[in-house]
Amino acid sequence: MTPKFRVKCPKCGKVNNIAGNGAPCPSCKNPVPFSPDACVYVYRQGSFVGVANGFELYINGEGCGFIGNKELLCFPLPYGTYKFHCACGMNRKSNDPVFTLTPQNRVVYQKVHMKPGALQNSFIFEPIDPKQLGL
Repeated sequence: MTPKFRVKCPKCGKVNNIAGNGAPCPSCKNPVPFSPDACVYVYRQGSFVGVANGFELYINGEGCGFIGNKELLCFPLPYGTYKFHCACGMNRKSNDPVFTLTPQNRVVYQKVHMKPGALQNSFIFEPIDPKQLGL
């Protein structure tokens, strides 16, 4: 499975999928440099629950777009601590994992899925083996 790089354009500020380092931003056409030295991979587990809706991802409270069913995204990020959150429509409950990227811990692999509940669905982030993603 080939991941899509999800980055925020330094020129226009929009979050888009980018083909690779230096590829043009789909919105403003300026090159988007990034360093894939440290990154978080997020895979949305395929399921019929919520299949029609994209799950909205947030990093440190900032919206980072949607992730589709069975989609793999790579977020190249500088070293630091990041809190991830997922939401979809009125479903806002998420286990909000926190990751610290360092030179010793440069890559994190997570899967996210929706857990149905009686009154509200929850989003669950869990570690995933990169071999399961074909990486």
